[in-house]
Amino acid sequence: MSKLTDATWWRAALLRALYTALMIAVPYLGGTLITAVPWLTILSAGALGFITSLLTSLAGLPETVGVDLPWWLAMLERTAKTFAQALVSGYVGATLLTDVDWAVVLQFAALSTLGTLLRLILATLPADPTAGPARTVNQTFILPPDASGGVLPVAGGATTKYLGLDESGRIVAVTNEDPPKP
Repeated sequence: MSKLTDATWWRAALLRALYTALMIAVPYLGGTLITAVPWLTILSAGALGFITSLLTSLAGLPETVGVDLPWWLAMLERTAKTFAQALVSGYVGATLLTDVDWAVVLQFAALSTLGTLLRLILATLPADPTAGPARTVNQTFILPPDASGGVLPVAGGATTKYLGLDESGRIVAVTNEDPPKP
């Protein structure tokens, strides 16, 4: 049980449990007035979702053991777990299975799963959608055959830039006012 002594595991498990509790509690708010919200039911369902999430985390959290799952597989796993945890949380207040209003519980489980899916999608979006991916510009410089070790002037802004070859034959740019000596 080294998981129970690992701070990284606890951080990831508690974060997942918190997200699960919130995703399970939110559908219970529904379209009711703030005075008619069943707070005890919401807190009980959220607490049960929190506990079931911690228990399922004991089976393993991919992010704490260095496993990098493909996004679709991680999404499938997370939403299936949320659906099951929301179903278990739907037993709140029921004594027998026949006491459970299955239509409501399935609706809340589906909404919880949808909330988890939306949270996962939003978590994968870039922080700044206007920033494009970093691009590398490759340029090819053709040096004349007699320029081995020589210097070629290149226009560039207020300072003149010079291209030359270093000791290993790589092209280097020098931005000094005076060109390097060949």
